[in-house]
Amino acid sequence: MITTRQKGLSIIELLVAMVIGLILLLGVSQVFLSSRQTFATNDAMTKLQENGRFALEFIAATARQAGYLSPGSSEGMPFPVEPINCGRGSAASNPCTFNGAGNAPDRVSFSAEPAVVIDGSLRDCTGSAVAINTIVINSYFIIPPDANNPQSSLGCSSYNRSDSEWLVQNQRLIDGIESLQVLYGIASNADPFSVGSYISADRVEAQNKWKDVLAVRIAVLANSLDPVTPPPVQRNYYLLDAPPITPAAGDQRSRQIFTTTVQLKNIF
Repeated sequence: MITTRQKGLSIIELLVAMVIGLILLLGVSQVFLSSRQTFATNDAMTKLQENGRFALEFIAATARQAGYLSPGSSEGMPFPVEPINCGRGSAASNPCTFNGAGNAPDRVSFSAEPAVVIDGSLRDCTGSAVAINTIVINSYFIIPPDANNPQSSLGCSSYNRSDSEWLVQNQRLIDGIESLQVLYGIASNADPFSVGSYISADRVEAQNKWKDVLAVRIAVLANSLDPVTPPPVQRNYYLLDAPPITPAAGDQRSRQIFTTTVQLKNIF
């Protein structure tokens, strides 16, 4: 009778196999973690890019329409940009343009009779319908974080200039917008149809130049909403003529400045 002796692995062979397996598992884990980190960073940067572009487009679209009146309108033509002391609303809540002190955010307000959109309606800054023959002041500003909203946002309010009442107030539009700075292009002395300089709202007010505003230069600072890894290098951000903005240490969010200049169309 022939017997066969079963052979197994020795302890040393098992240990070698386990070490090799752990090395392979460690490599796979590193690839997985690296891919996950890359995806999270790319997703955060995509949000940053989208939010910055959308914020500019919201404001720029309103600026292009500023000063518009439909043919035959009985309303008097307003300044495209509402002055700082526009005399609307109340001292505690008004739709006038505002210049933030230092690097505090600005507020910019545009007046126009909303153009008719595809469905035949007139719309305010939130897309809500308004009555015909109505001049609306659409005001854009930064809403700071609060208990329910951990991110600062681009906000808007719409004021019925014809009936002197609010249509909507403090509506959050886009999260992750930290600052808004605006400069106003003033007609040059040599050519009333050409911008001679860009100055802040308080300087426009001091020089009584609101009727000479031909363009607006807009800058927003957007963040990535989510922390990114590795964290971005700590740096200052310069928006137009405002002092630098320095993020809090350890914030870990990416940031980017978005800027555009819009020529006002309805000024003559």
